[in-house]
Amino acid sequence: MTAEVGYRAASYSSLADSSDQWYFTNDDLANTPSQSGSDYSTSPAAKMLSAADEQDLRLRGCNFIHNVVQRLQMHQFVASTACVMFHRFYMRQSLASYHHYQMAGACVLLASKIEENRRNLNEISLACAYVALKGRAKEAAKSQETWERLLKRQEIALLENCCFDMEVTHPYSFIDTLALEFAIPVFIAKSATAHVNDCLRSTVCLRYPPKIIAMAALYLGIGIHAYDFRGNLLETQQVPLPENAMAEVELCAMDMLAFYRREAEAEKEVTRIQQQQRRDWQQRSLT
Repeated sequence: MTAEVGYRAASYSSLADSSDQWYFTNDDLANTPSQSGSDYSTSPAAKMLSAADEQDLRLRGCNFIHNVVQRLQMHQFVASTACVMFHRFYMRQSLASYHHYQMAGACVLLASKIEENRRNLNEISLACAYVALKGRAKEAAKSQETWERLLKRQEIALLENCCFDMEVTHPYSFIDTLALEFAIPVFIAKSATAHVNDCLRSTVCLRYPPKIIAMAALYLGIGIHAYDFRGNLLETQQVPLPENAMAEVELCAMDMLAFYRREAEAEKEVTRIQQQQRRDWQQRSLT
């Protein structure tokens, strides 16, 4: 059975990617305002984060976005657009200057408008408070008004720093188109979509255009499922590609795998700490 998930599948020969201003090199990502202290609103002193700290806070912010969107039962496109806007914002401002939860909430508010899947401000603010306070409903209700004021203010900062550029193209439609063109099974297309959703928590969307991410995600899905695919996605007639597409797809796939490796290592470290805490508690209880 071939993929029939083409709710936006079409010929994309006339579709342009988002503005080039939102694609960055590795050097750019190693010298973000968070790591260099060179944002537009604060002095560099005491504003510099390590690369690992920045990755962690970006991840936390995107997890916050997904949790809020899930709580509000909004479409995945809202979470995806919010994550992209979140990453773009922190190429202009430092995570040390703007709290990642506050900006994540503002990104959900803006993305709900961009994707026309709106919720009232009070609904979004309450959901943000609930997620930020880890489900403590009474405390969340008390802080809802504070969150409303924060979201209004931070949405303006988000728009200004993103130059009021709200055009976001996602890889999903390219996955659908390629799956239909090359008769790739539905489960591979769904696997690729899951990889895209996972890697929105990283800066992959700042490095590669969506069509490259779509191809890398499909190849990852094909490899993980050991699917016997004998075609070549780079020979597509439906998705126009740059001359260096092969190298870009390989690099993108490597970056996506690196993200998964970091996540696995972080999970192992959390498990180790939890086990140590459990042993310490058992020892204290015996004394």
